[in-house]
Amino acid sequence: MQIYGLCCVIENKETPIPLQNVVVEANIVDMITEVTICQTYKNIEKDPIEARYKFPIHEAAAVCGFEADIDGQRKVKGIVKEAKKAAKEYTEAIEKGHGAYLLESESADVFQCSIGNITSGQTIVVKITYVSELKHDSETEKIRFVLPTYIAPRYGSSTSTSSSADDGKILEPDAVLYSEEANFYLDLTVTCRMTSIIQIIESPSHKISTEMNIDENPKISKITLVDQITYLEKDFILVVKSKDLDQPRAFLEYNPETQTNCVMLTLVPKFSLNTTVTELIFVVDRSGSMSGEPMKKAAEALELLLRSISEDCYFNVVSFGSHHDSLFSKSQLYSEESLSEAINLAQTMSANYGGTEIYNALKWTFENSRNDMPTTVFLITDGEVWNVNQIVELIRINEEKKSSDLRLFSLGIGDAVSHHLVESVARTGKGYAQFVTNSERMDKKVIGMLKNALKPPIKDYEITWTDNNFLESTKDEEPDMMQDINFTSDNVSSSTSDIFIDFKVQQVPYFIPPIYPGVRFIVYCILKKNIEPCKVISLKATSQDGPMKLDIPLDPVTLQGSIIHRLAARKLIQDLDDKISFLHKNPKNVGKNIPDSLVKDNIIKLGKTFNLASKYTSFIGIDERTSEPNEVLIKPKQINVPQSVPASGSHVGKQLGVGGAKRHRQILRDDDDARRSTRVKQTARKSTGGTTTTVGRIRYTARKSTGGKAPTKLPDSLASQPEIKINHKESNIKNLFEFLGLQSFNGKFLPNESFYNFFYKNDLNDLKQEIKEEIGEIKEIEEVLSTCISMKYLEIIMFENFKDECEMCYEKAEKALKKMVENDEKRNAISEKAKEWIHNWVNEQE
Repeated sequence: MQIYGLCCVIENKETPIPLQNVVVEANIVDMITEVTICQTYKNIEKDPIEARYKFPIHEAAAVCGFEADIDGQRKVKGIVKEAKKAAKEYTEAIEKGHGAYLLESESADVFQCSIGNITSGQTIVVKITYVSELKHDSETEKIRFVLPTYIAPRYGSSTSTSSSADDGKILEPDAVLYSEEANFYLDLTVTCRMTSIIQIIESPSHKISTEMNIDENPKISKITLVDQITYLEKDFILVVKSKDLDQPRAFLEYNPETQTNCVMLTLVPKFSLNTTVTELIFVVDRSGSMSGEPMKKAAEALELLLRSISEDCYFNVVSFGSHHDSLFSKSQLYSEESLSEAINLAQTMSANYGGTEIYNALKWTFENSRNDMPTTVFLITDGEVWNVNQIVELIRINEEKKSSDLRLFSLGIGDAVSHHLVESVARTGKGYAQFVTNSERMDKKVIGMLKNALKPPIKDYEITWTDNNFLESTKDEEPDMMQDINFTSDNVSSSTSDIFIDFKVQQVPYFIPPIYPGVRFIVYCILKKNIEPCKVISLKATSQDGPMKLDIPLDPVTLQGSIIHRLAARKLIQDLDDKISFLHKNPKNVGKNIPDSLVKDNIIKLGKTFNLASKYTSFIGIDERTSEPNEVLIKPKQINVPQSVPASGSHVGKQLGVGGAKRHRQILRDDDDARRSTRVKQTARKSTGGTTTTVGRIRYTARKSTGGKAPTKLPDSLASQPEIKINHKESNIKNLFEFLGLQSFNGKFLPNESFYNFFYKNDLNDLKQEIKEEIGEIKEIEEVLSTCISMKYLEIIMFENFKDECEMCYEKAEKALKKMVENDEKRNAISEKAKEWIHNWVNEQE
């Protein structure tokens, strides 16, 4: 459901409060952003009103500022208080006729703003500020800024995530307020201030205008929108590449208010490890909300993953929606037969499984995984569910049960992805998450995930933050007193007195997550007052190939402020919520019960210290008025949005507002009955896997997914169509997919009819004769030549734009070639002949 802003109910009529203006200002500094959103509303009714609206932010963001400007004459700044107390003060202020402003966290990625007693004719400007880490985009090797403008419709009941009684909040997760109109436009400005030269700025979601070299500085640029777009239409995405942004860096920030230092260590690792035999299970969302482009992308991702698996791995595919099923009852060894079945499934799957029940699909996956080797799960979904906490807990339990032998990677697909779910499951599963919109390429991202999934994790991380390693020393010390850095409640009860809470430094995440090549790694450390960090931060770890060490010099310039502190505090809250914090996992607390009350106290203290909205803290602002208003306060009625609504013509669009009818149809598709009615257009590759398909007047050459068998005979109606050659020398993704379909499971490219049809050749007799005369007899010469020619085709044609995408398939072919021709000199000579053959073939196509 799209949320367009404030709404109230007057005389049983849903009445929007006109949104006059929306201004978003984002400041990006390397891999951090600070975003301020200003929304201007005016009450055009004759009576005072109370209104509420919800808005999304990224799952990793920290809301740190909330204020209201009333009629341009006075400002009310929100103060962070315990959520229950803030809600009580809000209610009391409204009853007294005062203006009141409340900002609460509904979930990790959805917040609710409540505004009480907007008097007739009054104009209110609500300003919300948040800070966030920026995600590394492995598809483009850039940082990825996302302005969430869309709350994805969540499948199922939200009762599991509604506020508990002791939260004391007034929000209702099932109640969504929306207006029927959106007669306003988004004024968006993004300023990039990088520490190195900006090389590329682009947006895969919107048309942008970019001003580079601001004030003749190549490190600063400004981005605005070209088109006038309606606010909350779809996520705005910006990707930025800056010189050496992926290099290891360590920043120090001093916060004058807390008088503490905070270090942020960040890098994009680039190291190589040997692969290991692994079980790979691909869990694919086929619910109704995946219909259209998301399902197409998911199927393509699955096919590319399947073709890239090495032949010694085991694999399975699990499809889920309202129900789930698997391709095999147990994971099968990668073979010609198992690959053929899986490719056929990938090329024919559609979004016809109804609702989105991820929990049961993952539960079956864990219960039926192998115990004799590591297991890696790939979750491909748009993540539109309510029961995130339940799913995360399931993953946590199974990850701990299988120790380091279970990892989960997640890929969020589409324009309405639940970042909270996709990020949470990957974080808990010791993998990482990536996202792709309907208009973006994803091939490089999924192959990067597969490469990392096949490598053993690096273990035993240790970071040296200070000359005296307090992280280690606290294991042996007895606490003397509460230290300045301690964020627990001021009143520690006797039941928690035996729990170690004396931390001179706080590293977050407390347990360093797995470090993967090509994936940004960020860790923080808050230091107690008067404790200084090392001049060189050392990162040590143990890998299968031996010990690893990296020294990162601390940046000589000390930053002043609270942005890095707040990001660290947000991570601390996340750790506490996930029960993997310094309290839960410190060696001195092993075996001790950490009560929820102590966790809550810590989160409240962090929220109040660093001015953050959280699970247990809210922003509250009161606009005290000197006299009671004469008008009677009219309170809004909560609007309950059902999971599905009977279709009844054009009134649906009016009821749900701009874009609402589209989302209404999407919700309907998530209903169980959708399994009987959803249809998705099939691509040119039909379910036979080997039948030639004619699209328009272009005839696509038939191919079998096994790569080794002859194609089926064409129907007379198709055979009669005139054949038009496809230009296979072009480096495009369509040609790549067709060509990879020629590869056998063991890496060979077999000299069958499909191979010759692709290159418009009948045989390789001339080349065979050359090889025989210059090198001598070679066993399996036709298979050797077809495989070698295919490798050169990938090198010369496809590597220019798709090296990462086809690299694993190339490596499989390379291994197969080495088995067939063990002599390096002969193999190199054949490769040169194949290279010459490809160059001649390209010239023939000119």
